Amino acid sequence: MSRKKQPSVSVRLYLYIFLPILISTFLSTGVTLYYTLNMKQRDMDRMISEAAAGVASLPVTEQLLLSGDPDPDSLAVLDTFADTLTQLDVLVICDTNSRRLYHTADDRIGMTFIGGDEDAILSDGEPYISIATGTLGLQRRAFHAVTDSDGTIIGFVMASVLNSSLFQSRSQIIMTFVLLLLLMLAIGCITAEAFRYQLQSTLLGHNPEDFVNLYVERSDVLDALDEGIFAINTDGNVILMNQSAKKMLDLPPETETEGTPLVSYYPETQLPKTAVTGRAKHNINFVINNKNIISSRIPIRRNDQIIGAVSIFRNKTEVTNLAEELTGAKYMVDTLRAMNHEFMNKLHVILGSLEIGEIEQAKNYIINTSLVSGEAVSDIHHRVPSSTLAALLIGKLIRASELGITLRLKQDSYFYKKEQHFPSDYYVTLVGNLLENAMDELNSREYPVKEIELGIYSEEGHTTIICDDTGGGIPDEILEHIFDRSATTKGEGHGNGFSLMKEITDRYEGSIHIETEPGEGTSVEINLPI
Repeated sequence: MSRKKQPSVSVRLYLYIFLPILISTFLSTGVTLYYTLNMKQRDMDRMISEAAAGVASLPVTEQLLLSGDPDPDSLAVLDTFADTLTQLDVLVICDTNSRRLYHTADDRIGMTFIGGDEDAILSDGEPYISIATGTLGLQRRAFHAVTDSDGTIIGFVMASVLNSSLFQSRSQIIMTFVLLLLLMLAIGCITAEAFRYQLQSTLLGHNPEDFVNLYVERSDVLDALDEGIFAINTDGNVILMNQSAKKMLDLPPETETEGTPLVSYYPETQLPKTAVTGRAKHNINFVINNKNIISSRIPIRRNDQIIGAVSIFRNKTEVTNLAEELTGAKYMVDTLRAMNHEFMNKLHVILGSLEIGEIEQAKNYIINTSLVSGEAVSDIHHRVPSSTLAALLIGKLIRASELGITLRLKQDSYFYKKEQHFPSDYYVTLVGNLLENAMDELNSREYPVKEIELGIYSEEGHTTIICDDTGGGIPDEILEHIFDRSATTKGEGHGNGFSLMKEITDRYEGSIHIETEPGEGTSVEINLPI
C-alpha cells in the first residue's frame, strides 16, 4: 500500500501560519458580532422604552386620555413628536379599555388594541417590554402607563419596532461583519504568504528541512576544523563554538555553550570589546591554558549594524616553528649573499696586493681581517633566539660594516623566545626598517662618527625596540608627516617604512616615539603592549 504523499514544506508552512490566523479571525469576529447584536438590541429596547415614557409624560397625552376625544390639535402635537423618533415604527396611546386614541397610522385610531400583551400595564402600571403581533406584524413593544394627578392609571402608551426592521438592522450588521471577516481572511492569506516568503528568503531560498540539513553539515565541517571558532552576540553570549575551540578551552566536547556568557569559559577574552567597538583585530597573539595562540577578532554586521563578533584562532606553536625555519632560511640566504659580496671585496684586496708583489701585506691582511666580528655574531645568536631575526641582524651587521658603519646590539638587550607572543615577521619588519633608515641616513653624507645601537627588550606583556643613530636628525617638515605613506626622506635620512611600522603598532595598540636633534642624531622607540 502506497504512502500518502505529504504536502510540501512550503504548503505546510503556509498552513501552519494561516490556520491560526483563520481560527483567531473567526473567533474574534464571532464574539464581536455577538456582543454587537446584543448591544444593538439593548440600544433598541432603551430607545422604545424612553420613547414610551416620553410620550406618557406629555401633558397632551394626559389631556387626550381624560377627554377621550382624539381632537386634531392633540393629534397634530403627537404626530410632530412621533416624527422626531425616526427609529420608531409604531406609537399608540390607549385608554383603559384598550381603545386607540392615537396611532401613527391615522386609520387605526378608535380601534381596539391588538396583541393581548397590554393587561400587565393596566393592572400594575410597571413599564415592560414584550414581543407580540400587532396590526402591522410581529413587533418588539415597550409599554408605559399614563396616570392622572391622583396617580390613577388612565391609559398606556406603547412604542414598538417592527420585527422586519430589527431583521434588516441585524442583517446590515451581519453583512458588515461578513465583509470585514472576508477582508481579514484576505489579509491573513497575504500575511501568511508574505511571512512564508520572507522566512524562505531569510533561509537563503532553502526550505526549512534543507536548511536544517545544511546547518548540520556545516556544523560538522566547523567541528572538523583545527582552527577554533567561537562567536558571540552583543550581550556577550555564545552563539557558536566548535569542537576545536572547546578543546583549546579545555571544555568537554558535550558542553552546551550556546546562550551562555563567553567570559564564564574564557575570562580574559577581548571579543565582547570587538562586538562593542566594531574594530577588527587580526593576527593577535596571546596564551590560552598555556597554549600559544594566534587569533583574529572580527565584528559581525547585519545591515551596517553590529550584531556580534567572531574569533578565529589556532595553536601557532608548530606553525610558528615552521614559519621561522622558512623565513629564517630566507634571511640566511640574504645574509650569505651579503657575506659573499664582502668576501669578494676582500679577495680583490688580496689579489691586488699579490699583483703588486706585496706578499707580506697580503698575509697580514688575511690574518687580521674577518667578514664580521665573531664576538658580534655570537652575541646576536645568544641574545636573539629567533633564527629569522638573528639572520636579519647578521645581514644588517655585514652591510653596515661594508658602509663603514658600526652596528651594535645593546648589551642590556634581552629577548626570550618563551615570551615571544608577537609574530617574528613583524619583528623583522620593525627592526629591518629601523636599521635600514639609520644606515641610509649615515651613508647619505660624511659624519665624524657613524654608529647605530639597537636595543630589543622582550618580556611578558611588553616589548620595546630602541634604535639610536649618530646621523643628522630628521627635519621638522619631514617629522610632521613621518607616518604618511607619501612621506619619504630617501637621500636625507629617516622616513622610509615608518607608515608600515605605524600600521603594525596601531594593530597591537602600541606606540612609536621619535626623539631627534639636527646634527646630533635620532632615537626611535617602539613600545608594544603584548
